[in-house]
Amino acid sequence: MKTVKTIDELALLQHMRECEQEIITELSDLVVMNSYTYAPEEVNRFGSWLSMQFQKMGCHTESLPSCNPSYGNHIKVTFGHAQDQVLVLAHMDTVFPKEDTKVGSLHVEKGMAYGPGIYDMKGGILQLLWAVKLMKEYELEPKYQVCIIISSDAEAGGTTARKYVETEAMHSKAVYGMESAVGESGELKKEQHGTGRYKMTITGTGGHPGRYLPTTSAIQELTFQIQRLHSLSHPEDDVIVNVGQIWGGNTVNTISANATALIELRFLDAEEGKHTEEIILRSQPFTNCRVEVNGGIIRPSLRRNADTQRLMCMVKRLGAAIGLNFKDGAIGEASDGNYAAALGVPTLDGLGPVGGGAHSSDEFIEIRTIAERTVLLISILCNGEV
Repeated sequence: MKTVKTIDELALLQHMRECEQEIITELSDLVVMNSYTYAPEEVNRFGSWLSMQFQKMGCHTESLPSCNPSYGNHIKVTFGHAQDQVLVLAHMDTVFPKEDTKVGSLHVEKGMAYGPGIYDMKGGILQLLWAVKLMKEYELEPKYQVCIIISSDAEAGGTTARKYVETEAMHSKAVYGMESAVGESGELKKEQHGTGRYKMTITGTGGHPGRYLPTTSAIQELTFQIQRLHSLSHPEDDVIVNVGQIWGGNTVNTISANATALIELRFLDAEEGKHTEEIILRSQPFTNCRVEVNGGIIRPSLRRNADTQRLMCMVKRLGAAIGLNFKDGAIGEASDGNYAAALGVPTLDGLGPVGGGAHSSDEFIEIRTIAERTVLLISILCNGEV
């Protein structure tokens, strides 16, 4: 066991460089353990394994019930002895079902690691495990008590984790998110999209397609609605509307009497988000079908303010010690950090590894960035002023 009074970031970085093969092996283990959002038993199995790893390193862990059978339980991890607290957020669920042919495989090529959920966000979880591991090994004491919440339903909007995130955020000086970085330069996330989730239900009149009957196809109506909904997207204004799932009909030789669509809204400006939501909720039929839309905004957007900028400046200063040069940050996707920011708690996300391909079969991370950003996280927890 090595004892140091101050952090030698370059020594920590070199240590991790020397452990690269071990890191890749552990990353493979994380990818193999499927944790699809809507498979609560598998998520809980993964969560139990994670809790055990933190317990082995002397952390206190607690299982937080989701109170929704569709999702697994969340994890709370705490360590440190200071009076004031900082909160670190991560999520263990991914968008990849076990049946996905890519699940269970890790492919390494030219310094890149490819695998389902590796970017969003098992790479960030690996960084958390190594940060705690090295802090214990080098006897580094965090400046604040550290509370980590690893949620199980972030890909479903984080609705059951929200109360836990908000409770701990209100007791924290700052909140840091382990979502992966933005772009090739690994920018932190100065702002993040808010999200809304909606369900469109269309009811038509079924009948035999081979006869002229006063029937109305719900599927046909849905095709019109999809075109209209997608036309509401204005990427230049950071407003995105996407129909992510559709289903309907009974048999191929029956005019469909029912069809359903699940819709997601992403926005940066709150007024633009509310305006677009009103248009979605007031959807009117193009045919004689009945159209009903339910849902609402579930995550507020995270906008940059003076507190966020202060955190950004602090992290940029600490990053410079290990050769990381951040710009002013980039706009990122929604995360559980949005809930904390909405309460006025300084929040900064994007501390995870650099990579890309989120939610696709080509998810990847740059292996070298795991070491850099793990050391940065350690420096934030031990030297960060908030």
